[in-house]
Amino acid sequence: MDADDVVVSDDGRRLRPVKSLLRALDVLDALGAADGPLTLNELVTHTGLSRTAAYNIAATYELRGLVRRDTQNRYGLGWGLLELGEQVRARSELGDAARPVVEDLAEVTGETVLLGVLDQDSVIYIEKAESRRSVRMVEAPGRRLPLHETATGLVLLAYASAPFRDRYLLGLDADGAQRADRLGEVTSTIRRSGHAVSVQDLDPDLTSASAPVSGPGDKVVAALTIAGPASRLTRDRIEEFVPRLIAAADEIASLLGS
Repeated sequence: MDADDVVVSDDGRRLRPVKSLLRALDVLDALGAADGPLTLNELVTHTGLSRTAAYNIAATYELRGLVRRDTQNRYGLGWGLLELGEQVRARSELGDAARPVVEDLAEVTGETVLLGVLDQDSVIYIEKAESRRSVRMVEAPGRRLPLHETATGLVLLAYASAPFRDRYLLGLDADGAQRADRLGEVTSTIRRSGHAVSVQDLDPDLTSASAPVSGPGDKVVAALTIAGPASRLTRDRIEEFVPRLIAAADEIASLLGS
């Protein structure tokens, strides 16, 4: 086994990814990142694949419903991916336990409530209860964001394993040294306080608060977040919601057997 082919996972396992499969998955990644459907030439540009390889991979996905082709021969993600995603969501013990708590918290606070989990180097939202107000959050289940760009992600980063946290912080871009130090301090503060509050820190239009949700063995498995527009959700108001937020996170944890 070529040492260059081996990847060490976050839990220490030595993995040897199938390179051809990784290249095929690049097609789905490119289609997911695009603002709209892509022509074959655009797919080649986005993936670096040969024209023949890009066409064959896209056509194979099309046969399985994972990619669809429109009347102008442009490619987009297919409905089969939505079906798979719904199966993941429906079989999630975490989602089942959290859903009524998420909905109740949104009802009580009048703001949007989100449940996010750590997936690779990102936060992905798996549950959402929308605010009834006229101005709402735009995040939706399935949305993926970098950990350091949301309060949800910062909580997940704060409670991740030390090796994962160190690797993530050191993997930031060229000016990452100072930013990594800042984020290291932020995550330490979150672990001490047991929650995160962001008032226009990560997004000038957004206020949010997030708390960890523990699973069996007291391992943090998710982060529960209240979020809304900064014009309505002031610092005083979000701070008032923090005890309710933490209580709701603890309720989900108890339902999971924590």
